[in-house]
Amino acid sequence: MSPSADFTISDFPHKVLDPIATDTIAPSYASLLLAQRQLSANASAIPSLNGGGAHGHMALTLTAAAYAELSDVPFVIPVAPPADPEPGTTQPQITENNRLHKRAVAIHSLYVAVNNALRRQLLDAVPRVYVRDLEHPQFAYSKVTCLDLLDHLWRNFGTISASDLKNNIQSMYTPWNPADPIETIFHCLTDAIAYSTAGRDPISEAAAVCAGYDVLEHSGLFPRACETWRTASPDTHTLANLRTLFKVADTDRKRTVTTGALGYANALSAPSSAPPSIVSDTLSLPFSALSVSHSSAATTEKTYCWTHGSSNNRRHTSATCKNKAPGHRDDATAANPL
Repeated sequence: MSPSADFTISDFPHKVLDPIATDTIAPSYASLLLAQRQLSANASAIPSLNGGGAHGHMALTLTAAAYAELSDVPFVIPVAPPADPEPGTTQPQITENNRLHKRAVAIHSLYVAVNNALRRQLLDAVPRVYVRDLEHPQFAYSKVTCLDLLDHLWRNFGTISASDLKNNIQSMYTPWNPADPIETIFHCLTDAIAYSTAGRDPISEAAAVCAGYDVLEHSGLFPRACETWRTASPDTHTLANLRTLFKVADTDRKRTVTTGALGYANALSAPSSAPPSIVSDTLSLPFSALSVSHSSAATTEKTYCWTHGSSNNRRHTSATCKNKAPGHRDDATAANPL
């Protein structure tokens, strides 16, 4: 089947890119990485047999070296065919030449159309001040490809600074909200490792594991899993094992909470087999429900740590913290977080 240039933005999974920058905030590594991913996803969504046939038009958003990591078959940029097909001496030859010419026109037209659409999306996501160097006084950006724009932005704004790397380390110690999936902790760790690698100051897996365990321990929700981890051989302290152990522990935690809640609800809705004056409402509740009721009525004493924020662990304060982030303040308190 011959390709067709009849496609619209609706064929892209990302109809509009997330903003890359504003008039006052320049592009960053993070915003450029997101734009790169969105543009590549859009380009790959438009089929092409070129470059191995498995990655659509992704070559429009990747350098030749980057594309070579995806496919052993290079993507050959389509060249505009002549206006008319080659002449033939016989009718079958003329028919075949017409077919080949029509196909070449369709391939080239689709390539140009996809590039134009990607370029428009990119220009709509970034203020002109950051790409003005590529603007032609007469033709504006008509001769600039999407890849030209990406290359310019990466070279000028994609550098990761020492301050960025410091903030990246601190991000691994962000306290976990138990209302969020526990996977967010591990995604934070892997993202931090990838970011540090891009910044040429890679965080070791061991450092990421220590940070992740610290966050999990100070959540106060996994005492048994924490003990299992502490007593395990250091050789087993990998990110994969940390994830496996605490995902199981979190599943069990949720099951316990759910069981307690159901027990409490069932106890309240169950018909009484004795007169109310004889049966105590409190004693009729299952133990798990009593635990839920008492814990909700009690006031939990919280402590504060400059690196990890508030905690239910009364032994964890700014002064006693064992995994302090850079710039940690021992004298920080909840009343004076510094």
